[in-house]
Amino acid sequence: MAPGLRGAAVLVTLALLPPEGKAAADAAKGRAVFRAHCIQCHGEKADGRGPLAARFNPPPANIAATTRGDDYLLQIVRRGGEAMGRSSAMPRWELELSGDEILDVVAYLRQVVKENRQRAAATAPAPGGKS
Repeated sequence: MAPGLRGAAVLVTLALLPPEGKAAADAAKGRAVFRAHCIQCHGEKADGRGPLAARFNPPPANIAATTRGDDYLLQIVRRGGEAMGRSSAMPRWELELSGDEILDVVAYLRQVVKENRQRAAATAPAPGGKS
């Protein structure tokens, strides 16, 4: 695909992602896809601590703590780790998953990141070091 067309395809695909408030149904489907395809490496909590994680160097990413946006998540799930300058062990899921399944996974990962940030904020010490 030509570079200009690739960017346009990403924008069109991102436009299909459900908005924050409407992600619940898609996130539920994405959770099922994640559990079927990603949990062995990325773990139950998407923290990079799955049962197979120790076999990889570098280890799987802690997705729950990522600061990357939807575009990056979409691209790494679609194209795999090597295409994104990461581990070649991360497969190109576009070869196995449908476009809708990939969008659902990204919606689920967005939810995981949001929940992780909320937990971290709730357990953070109060300003001034007092709890």
